[in-house]
Amino acid sequence: MSDCMETLREIERFLDGELAGDIQTKVELHLSGCHPCMDRSEFRRHLKEMIAAKCTGDAPSPELLVRIRALIQEHDTPTA
Repeated sequence: MSDCMETLREIERFLDGELAGDIQTKVELHLSGCHPCMDRSEFRRHLKEMIAAKCTGDAPSPELLVRIRALIQEHDTPTA
């Protein structure tokens, strides 16, 4: 799984600890050698932490969800 697109497709499950061992290892290996993907992974991890800390109790507004999806899409678009 050396391809960035494949790694980024699995990044949410990776961050949530939901990947099978072999795929988990492949994602970790890719992230260790690909700084753009590692940066995206770190952004997603920080975003998850911030959402968990700030959005407990109340459901997020539809506007917030649209903004979050736009940020995620922006950061998931690979650069050349």
